[in-house]
Formats: sequence, structure tokens, C-alpha cells
Amino acid sequence: MKKIYALLFTLITVLFLQACDPNTLKIYLPKDYIDDSVVEAFEQEYGVKVEIYQFDSNEIALTQARINRYDLIIPSDYAIEEFKAEGMIKPIDWDKIELKKDGFAESLQTILDELKENGFDLLEYAVPYFWGSIGLIYNHNKPEVEEKVLSQGWAVLGDHSITKMIYDSPRDAYMAALFAKETPIKMSNATENDIKAATDWLIAAKGPNTVVESDEILDKAAGNAVPYDVAMVYSGDATYILQDNENYTFYIPEWSNVWIDGMVIPTNSRNEDLAYDFINFVNSYEQSLANATYIGYSPVRQDVFNTLLEDEEFVFDERIEYAFNVDVTLFSYEVYRYDSKLKGWIDDNYDLFLLE
Repeated sequence: MKKIYALLFTLITVLFLQACDPNTLKIYLPKDYIDDSVVEAFEQEYGVKVEIYQFDSNEIALTQARINRYDLIIPSDYAIEEFKAEGMIKPIDWDKIELKKDGFAESLQTILDELKENGFDLLEYAVPYFWGSIGLIYNHNKPEVEEKVLSQGWAVLGDHSITKMIYDSPRDAYMAALFAKETPIKMSNATENDIKAATDWLIAAKGPNTVVESDEILDKAAGNAVPYDVAMVYSGDATYILQDNENYTFYIPEWSNVWIDGMVIPTNSRNEDLAYDFINFVNSYEQSLANATYIGYSPVRQDVFNTLLEDEEFVFDERIEYAFNVDVTLFSYEVYRYDSKLKGWIDDNYDLFLLE
């Protein structure tokens, strides 16, 4: 029995030391959202170990961050605002950040400035990681599909004559439904009745030609496959798909969402200094270039943008350049904000849409 107790004590001690190891950085980020070579390069340069934990949604990230301890988390804008509201993250010390705002991509600066003017300074609590928009990829080999997408925008997702994919994300699905209306409704202006009407629209949009899924499209559209006439995708995923598929074109309707994912430091982080080291490392020119090339999303740095836009793949394929180089002057947009009432309305109704 003493041997058993001794073994248990040793095991608990080892686990405790691992949890407190100053040479281990625990990062919590969306699934498949970093180039492994970037992580490996950081480990080698700093002589540390990086543990990657992945989440499928910001909602899951918020839940897990309340009960687990991470050193760095990479959520989206509205989730960052919720983290801040709950006192779960620390303000960013910009004296420790090497990449300053004047080095950010121009459209990113525009979005950040607008957010600040509307009451949320994202840079107070986060350092941008990637950013982009959401739109529709469509089979341009079918003229009737292209005409519908360009003329109807998000409303095309309600057309039962075509095969289509609605993205399995509560906020994005409701964004599409609200912007599909003849008079588009911004998420921030939506009432409870608007959400209920949007739920009815989403339910009506479903049918034998409609699927609700998310990252599956990345595999399904590989190698010039055309699983759907139209699919909702993020701009970075569109870039990834178009690089391998000549049958799709990406289009951002007149109104859409733009988003910023940022790196935040939890209040219970044990390795704050190492977290700052990683932020600077991943946003350095070399690593940002490698990460953006691998992931496909819009980089934070303007100089990395410039380098990638000189690549032959972008120069000679306007489809890919359009998806990658999100130009916020070409469409009207909204950045999702944290709103507890809106979140409750969406949570109460989204399952009705999924289960119908």
C-alpha cells in the first residue's frame, strides 16, 4: 500500500510540475490554424515546448477557458470582447509588442479604427493574428448559378433549385439570413423578432439540396470536385479551395461580416513573458509569411501582404487574389460584437434550425 501511495504522490508531483513548467507554453486556438513549422521554429529558437490545444468554436473556447489554464488564446473579436467583460484576459502591454499598428494591413487598420470608434478598442486586449471576411463560393461553370449569386447575394441560400451549403456557425448563419432580407438588418440592430424571423428563413432554406456543415468543404472541394453549386465559406478557406479548384469563384455580397482573430493572454496565464515572445515571433515577417502561405488567411502585416500579392498564383488568378486580399472598400460590413441578449436569442433558436 505504501508503494501505491508513493507512486501516486510521484505521479501527482510530476503532473503538477508539468502544469507549472516555465518552459512550456500552452496555446488554445481554432482547429488547423497554425503552420506546424512555425511552432517548431519557435521551440527551437527559444528552447521551450509548445502545447497546442484546439477548439471548434469561440463558444467552446469561452467555456473551456473558464475551467482550464492556458498561456495564450486566439479567439475572434466578439469573443475577445466577452473575455474582457468577464475579466478573463489581461490588457496588452504594447511596449512588449514589436509589430506596431502602422505595420498592419490597410484594411485591418480601417476595421480596427471603426471598432474603436464604436466603443471597442480590440488592441487594448488583443494582438491581431489573422483577419478576413465570409462570402460564397459558386460554380462559375453554370451561368444560371453565377447570375443568381451575383444578383441575390445571401438570398441565394434560400433557392431550392441549386445545391448549397450553409455554414454551421450560429452567428454566420443568422448573418446570412438577416442580410438576405430585401432591407438588410445588421446583427447589432437585430431584435428578438428579427432573430425569430431569421430562424424561419433558415428553416425554409433547408431541403434535400441543402447541407449544414463547416470545414468538411475543404476536403469535399479538393481536386476540382464540385460538391455544391454554392457554399458559405470564410475568405481564407476560399483562398485554400480556389488554389486547388478551378471550378469555383468567391464572391462577397453587398453586406457581409468581417472578423479579426486576436491573441489574448488569460489572467491566469503562468507564462506571460513566453506568451509575448510567441506573439512577436508569429507576427515577425518571416513567420507571418510562412503562416499565411500555409493557412491562406489574410496576414496582419502589410509587407507580408505585398510579398504574397507579388506571387504568380495571385498575379495571374484574380479569383484567388480577390479571396485573399479582402478589400473592405468593395462592400458594406459589420464586425460582430458581444451582446448577451443577442447571444441568448441566437442560442435559443439555432437548434430549432438544425433539428428541423
